Amino acid sequence: MASMDRYAEVERASERARRDVRLDWLAEASTWFTGAVVGMAVVFIGLAVDAYRHNNSASEETLLSLGNPGHLMAAIGLVLGSASALLGLTVSALRGTSTAEHAIRRMVPVTAAWVALTTIAVGSITYIGASGATIGHSHGSTASVTADTHSHADTTGGDAGVAAALKDEGITTTGGDGGGNQDPSQVPGALTQGTNGQPGGHHDHGKQPTFTQLETLSQDELMPLFPPGTMTAADFPKFKQQVEAVRQVALKYPTPEQAKAAGYVNTTSDVPYMGQHYLNFDYVRKGIFDPEHPQGLLYSKIDGGEEKLVGVWFLILPGAGGNGVTRDAEPAGFAGNLDLWHAHVGLCLVGLTGASEGETKESCQAKGGNFTADLRWMMHVWVYPETTENPQGVFAYLNEDLFKKQQAARQQASNPTGVTQ
Repeated sequence: MASMDRYAEVERASERARRDVRLDWLAEASTWFTGAVVGMAVVFIGLAVDAYRHNNSASEETLLSLGNPGHLMAAIGLVLGSASALLGLTVSALRGTSTAEHAIRRMVPVTAAWVALTTIAVGSITYIGASGATIGHSHGSTASVTADTHSHADTTGGDAGVAAALKDEGITTTGGDGGGNQDPSQVPGALTQGTNGQPGGHHDHGKQPTFTQLETLSQDELMPLFPPGTMTAADFPKFKQQVEAVRQVALKYPTPEQAKAAGYVNTTSDVPYMGQHYLNFDYVRKGIFDPEHPQGLLYSKIDGGEEKLVGVWFLILPGAGGNGVTRDAEPAGFAGNLDLWHAHVGLCLVGLTGASEGETKESCQAKGGNFTADLRWMMHVWVYPETTENPQGVFAYLNEDLFKKQQAARQQASNPTGVTQ
């Protein structure tokens, strides 16, 4: 019996030894460093897959979209590589330690590395998710974050975008008459191609009620003034409430100083027909439509050259704040169908001195400008008749009345005495 017990004990020890051998590889630093190398290889493969998809008509998406196999592979590779590198560092630090005190001293820098990498990872992912950064693919230009690089601008050489739409609606006249009525497409610096982002698309639904009419006329009087299919009696009460909310914002910020104090920053020159585009980047990052918190305010040098509020504008970037908005469909906005969102393709902003569109990256860089291949979605709301009323309506894209006042202010600045030579 004693021999049998010794035999059984030898067998059990042998089995334990075999089990221990199977786990020895976990204590080898080379195992984990190999895992780190494999993880980085998976990251690069994922990036290659992502690049291939965007070069073959993949749509715009957020950086955290795991529906893209390239993004998923890159995420898996990052997790595998980072964790393996830290585990390899941990195993290396603990190897050869003889006491608990020795092990603790060695683990201090290792623990700091774990905490630092985890903090950076969580912070980066949180920032990317909050900013709503999106990427697209390019045909002849580089990809840009928060703006897709597709271009659907009219290249036929004729009138394009809003310029054509305005002519169709009879809003503008050809040539100048000295009073400001001229073709916007012929005005230097006028962003006249800001259509609804579709080839041949119009920006405006046509002549519509002005803000003053919305404030002074009854619903029964207003309904016939809306373009067909843009407003119903059921939508009107909410629509009126939303417009009034935008009006209250305008009343709070009649001067640029008040806008700056509230976090708005000027981002453009005094664009003809529109004015200076101030933005609140916190609202832009949230990526939601809220009449009480518009992303932008419009100011212009009118009435003797003073900068005054002339309107309000909204900017909803696809994917911002995880809003689910895409470049192919307008965001939800005001009740009814009167509002139309617009885009700027090939936008070039030269500091606060000039703006143009239909540009290439190369032509914009030659001007010393900042190029955006495709910026959308935007909408102007003219709710401040104290400085300018848009005669074409509360959501009209360009404001002829504002342009006349801009011209008058510039003429006065260049000839303050009013004496003609």
